[in-house]
Amino acid sequence: MIKQCYNIALIGCGSMGAAHLDDIYAREDARVQYVCDIKEERADFFARKYNAAHVATDYKKVVASDEVDIVIIATYPSSHLAILKECIAHKKHVICEKPLASHLEEAEEMYRLIRENPDVKVLIGYILRHNKTWQKMAEMIRGGAIGFPIVMRMVQNHHTMDWEKYENLIREAAPILDCGVHYIDVMRWFTGAEVLEVSGIGQRTENALPEHIYNYGLMTAKLSDGSIAYYEAGWGNTISSGNLKEFIGPCGRIRMTYEYARSENQEEGDLIEYYRYPEGTYETINIKGKRKPTGAQYRALLDMIEYDAPANPSMEDVLASYRIAKKADSIIRKTME
Repeated sequence: MIKQCYNIALIGCGSMGAAHLDDIYAREDARVQYVCDIKEERADFFARKYNAAHVATDYKKVVASDEVDIVIIATYPSSHLAILKECIAHKKHVICEKPLASHLEEAEEMYRLIRENPDVKVLIGYILRHNKTWQKMAEMIRGGAIGFPIVMRMVQNHHTMDWEKYENLIREAAPILDCGVHYIDVMRWFTGAEVLEVSGIGQRTENALPEHIYNYGLMTAKLSDGSIAYYEAGWGNTISSGNLKEFIGPCGRIRMTYEYARSENQEEGDLIEYYRYPEGTYETINIKGKRKPTGAQYRALLDMIEYDAPANPSMEDVLASYRIAKKADSIIRKTME
């Protein structure tokens, strides 16, 4: 049941900004009032595409507008804190992309501001928490489908076809930090355990990057329940794309393949392959849903606004995953000195 139609402002007209508006702009409970970007031509394009009422290049004017109820922050992490401060000052609810910030001190200040201003609802964009396939795997694993402790093998590599975009982001947040927060959250979410130890190695395969910045990283983790995990992430012109999501336990194995990566039956959606041991039986589970369900994420924010529902994930979980990713990132950087 729709209680209200909310006026939306998007700040940051890049790929994630588009992912948000793709799912939101045609909803009955949303109206795109502003699209804002430092490049006016990009904001103009978004305004035409998503039927936005206004175009802007100054986020402060956008956030201050009485025509805005909800702000979607889809900029690079170094700007998140400053924009969040404006949103809180003007009582605008927020969906903010991950990671929280470029630096730990900024992330902790964001956490403090959000906790000190409970009337302003803020949801950090941990999109996997709202993805039906990931929710199903979490339900299975937490329910003991493969037993404990488990091994988590996770890879997210990109063969970049738009190097300039990736290079700019890498200079602010290496892949282990930018995407790693998702998968550290998965480690804690799937097991209910805490990450006790992290380590990692990294490499710079792009000569355009400074020597102290890496574009490929491998992080390992040990959890309090005995589970272990690794997360591999690389963005580069010579790195091949890879997407492995596999969870192994004493009673079985779960492996997920996204719809787009299936060799057949793509129309069935994402594929979960579940192997039971010692039975030696296989089960195929097909799940239809969006890889980036920003509409579900938007609905979750509305539940926070209208019914005071808790954030998913909580800000405590968001900050915990950020701190762990930042620690792994620091370890990797030291190995490159």
